[in-house]
Amino acid sequence: MNMNTALDELLVCAREKLCLDELDIVYVRNTVLGLLGAKTYAPGTPDTERAENGDPVALARTVAEKAAEDGLIGADETERVAKRILEAVTLRPSDLNDMYTSSGGASSAKAKAFLAEYVKASGFGVSSNPAFEEIVTDDGVEVRAKGDGKEELSGVYLAIDELIYYAENCLLLDEYDLDWTRRAICNILGMDSYAPQEIDYEKVEGLDRPDELIDALTDIASGLGLIGPSDVEETADKVMGALSVLPSEINDIFGSLGGKKAMDFLYDYSVRNGCVRKTALERNIRFKSGYTRLGLEITINKARPEYASADEAERGNTPDGGYPECSICADNEGWSGTGRCALRTVRLTLGGREWFWQFSPYGYLGKHGIAVTLAHEPMRVTDDTVVELMDFVDMFPNFFIGCNAALPGAGGSVLSHEHFQGGEEMLPITKAKAKLRLTYPKYPLAEVEVLDWYDSVIRVTSQSRMVMREIASDIRRGWENYTDRERGIIAQDGDGKHNAVSMTMRKISNGRYCLDITLRSNVCSDEYPDGVFHTHPEYRALKKEPNGLLEAQGLFVLPGRVDGEMTRLSECLVGKQPLPDDMKDYALLYDEIVENNGADMSKVDAGIYIKEEFGSVCERILGNIAVFKTPEETAEFLTGLGSFSEKR
Repeated sequence: MNMNTALDELLVCAREKLCLDELDIVYVRNTVLGLLGAKTYAPGTPDTERAENGDPVALARTVAEKAAEDGLIGADETERVAKRILEAVTLRPSDLNDMYTSSGGASSAKAKAFLAEYVKASGFGVSSNPAFEEIVTDDGVEVRAKGDGKEELSGVYLAIDELIYYAENCLLLDEYDLDWTRRAICNILGMDSYAPQEIDYEKVEGLDRPDELIDALTDIASGLGLIGPSDVEETADKVMGALSVLPSEINDIFGSLGGKKAMDFLYDYSVRNGCVRKTALERNIRFKSGYTRLGLEITINKARPEYASADEAERGNTPDGGYPECSICADNEGWSGTGRCALRTVRLTLGGREWFWQFSPYGYLGKHGIAVTLAHEPMRVTDDTVVELMDFVDMFPNFFIGCNAALPGAGGSVLSHEHFQGGEEMLPITKAKAKLRLTYPKYPLAEVEVLDWYDSVIRVTSQSRMVMREIASDIRRGWENYTDRERGIIAQDGDGKHNAVSMTMRKISNGRYCLDITLRSNVCSDEYPDGVFHTHPEYRALKKEPNGLLEAQGLFVLPGRVDGEMTRLSECLVGKQPLPDDMKDYALLYDEIVENNGADMSKVDAGIYIKEEFGSVCERILGNIAVFKTPEETAEFLTGLGSFSEKR
């Protein structure tokens, strides 16, 4: 038996004997892997029957012993680590005490027997940290700090206590779990002592995000040598994960609220536990380019990596060691290797399949998140996709939701795992008007419009789910098989399929579904080896990577490097200096700014002109990715399918 199999058997046993919730299994498994210092994981081959009848204490010891054999921990650490493993797979005191009380508490023989059995199975009574003790009381169980600290560590204790009080106020930390959580943080920091401190309650109560408090903890812990400089981010993530309630509780609350209230709750919680890096988001540059014809918006995301090709994107979104399988898998929840200890996801059912939703740590728009299939399956866009998108907006009508084209070079950066992305803030394309209107004679009440937009977009509106599915299917299937060599459009060749669609769904007045279908192609040519309908080389100073769902609909997400390059471009313009060699990609932008505005400009003027030029370039990029260069050509494609007619 290897360590992975031993851990899997422990988790099976914990579900059976320690009431471990199914929704917490991934998080708990990753917590155990994190405390062992494991860098990867692969499912083992557990004997389920043996595990269900096993002893959790013995199984936890086996996991620790196997970790020692693998060199993850020292042999002399086995007993202490085994106890920490047990603490990770057992109920927190608040949950256990709730079950005990609901069964009758101290006045019930049945409840007392349940508690005694649980205490024995979990090994409760001997703490993994000598600074804390585990006690059985008439109210259930309690973890209690002994209070014998070290003077030189008082600053660390204070930082921990401030975070604990913050978690009580902002993260639903139960009073029964305060010292349980303190112990977990002490274990993360490698401390075997603790003493309570007097905190500034007013300071903590005024906070709505943890940055100041977690930075204080990691700063002082690093200064004292408790953690190394390279461990700061991982330690902060582990601490915030320990301060947050378990995924099962998040799901329970989310499900009880529903709709907008549920999304607001999860988003606020994700900000408060540091999963959504709102402070970093607020440092991003974002502006609406009023100089563009249809109001494009541009954001420079300083934390987002830039992938110049689909291959780079695939490598960048595949964690080292192969676990999880990709950067958006459900297995990321609680995994320190990808910095997701504080991540909390909620389960959804879309189109009869299991999905989950999470908010993006570095979101590009208001309440930006992703819906991801629970199973790791490649991106696809089918007739069922439209149903799944409608299911989502039925549940959350204040959100839009969309899918990228399932094409390398013309879709999202994670094509290995099926997912949607959405948010509460509507994209610029939602304000686009119809340029041409068509009818679908089979369903004459449905609205079919070719938009007055930069790239090739068809809008379908109806109250009927069946109608939406059928019309979208006609358009998608027609486009996937469409070839027009004069326009450079090739449905399929020796390199594979080249035509696909991206879709964005939202609800509009009277409960109607509104679906925007964008026609995409990743076909290449000798002239454009990176893609005929990709950003052309002269504009790649701003956008090297493929243009996904957001860019195609008017929100350009530019890489962080552009922030510094804007400053350098401004300096060259104001000083009338030539561009340095490493800025030569900006030659076209530089020349156009001077040509349009003259060579004499102030710093303020330069800033205005640069934003104007950025908007102009982004307009032209959308023109590059447009498979049809005019709405009339798009309408011609639709009528050529035989099921659409132009309105007269």
